[in-house]
Amino acid sequence: MTCISIIALTDEENNDGFRKNTTSERSYLVSDTTPGNAYQGQVIAEYRKAKKWSQSDLAEALHVDVRTVQRMERQQVIKNLQRRELLVGLLGIPFLLIGLDNQRKHIIQTPLTLNPDRMAFLEYELDTRWDIYHTGGTPRASQGIDIWMKELRGFAHEAEGSIWHKRAQTTLNMSYQLKGSIQRDLMQYESAHNAYEEAWLVAKELGDPELMSSTLARRGVTYIQQQKPDSAITDLEQALTLAERSGLPCLRGYILQALSEAHAIAQHPNESKRYADLAQRALERSGEVLEQTHCTLTTTSVTCQRGANAVWLHDNEYAITLIDKGLSKYDPTLVRGRARLTAQKAEAYFGLGLIDISVSTAEEALILAHSVGSKKQFARVQNLYSMMRTSRWRNESCVTRLGILLAEK
Repeated sequence: MTCISIIALTDEENNDGFRKNTTSERSYLVSDTTPGNAYQGQVIAEYRKAKKWSQSDLAEALHVDVRTVQRMERQQVIKNLQRRELLVGLLGIPFLLIGLDNQRKHIIQTPLTLNPDRMAFLEYELDTRWDIYHTGGTPRASQGIDIWMKELRGFAHEAEGSIWHKRAQTTLNMSYQLKGSIQRDLMQYESAHNAYEEAWLVAKELGDPELMSSTLARRGVTYIQQQKPDSAITDLEQALTLAERSGLPCLRGYILQALSEAHAIAQHPNESKRYADLAQRALERSGEVLEQTHCTLTTTSVTCQRGANAVWLHDNEYAITLIDKGLSKYDPTLVRGRARLTAQKAEAYFGLGLIDISVSTAEEALILAHSVGSKKQFARVQNLYSMMRTSRWRNESCVTRLGILLAEK
């Protein structure tokens, strides 16, 4: 058996921009055969223990059971290549020690928990989590979120003073924004606002207008979901000022759409239309600037937003026309958004007194909401059912059917 050490340079700043006096050395026993091709399980176990993770913690992060981790740590070679790549990011294992050296032309000598492999993994994992949130639903996106945030906070702390400081802090900020969005959809509003407050502190420390703007924008959307339009407008207007200074058309359009809805809730039809028109114009510049805040702006999203605004303003026929037009081109993978629009269409049908089609549309919204675990849309349908129960249609069989479906969900 031989002992392999990874050492950070100390006599001067190294090629990766680390500060002086950051000597770090750890040694692990591996086989005398090619490094990384044997006893990979032992390396995984040592790195896990160094992070003070239990086998259960690692199992949760990998989305496997504890027995899989126990078996993996006894194996000489981890055959699943994707799992090895995940372990690089989760535990900070350099490529060489886990048999991925063919993906690196040379070994970069840095502290083991702070290396470019790990930085790239964390950024990739963040993008993946945002995609899961938009397409796979809130429950999946929330899996392991607390472990993820703990991991990011630790990495961001280690990255202070390095060339990765800004990248690490940006990743941390966007992860807090993601956590706030998840908790917003779970209707855990106090926790959501706490996450946005943490995101704001990180963005402010960086002095990054884009991150500050997107943090305020998502907090404003949270106030919209709480039906607190005045608070929403305050945050969104501040977010818009920051976005305009930075020339970010997608983020600006996202904020303008939210402002149009906040004014619709507040029953300000002229302001609602004005902001929706400005969002439409922002489309002309979308794609000109690389943006990092996972805000999207499309012709379809603006059309759907106009439809949602019309529901709030009780212009129900127009709302149904716009929502149907938007849904015809809506990305089928964005199930949570489709659930919201379908529920709003059910509200519009109810406003027109078309109770049968309102109920059937509400049932469709429930199925979509249930498939992605959207408590907010479930609550929206529950609220619609409560209005039906106090209306002249309360004894209709379709209303009874909707009540039974809600009870089953």
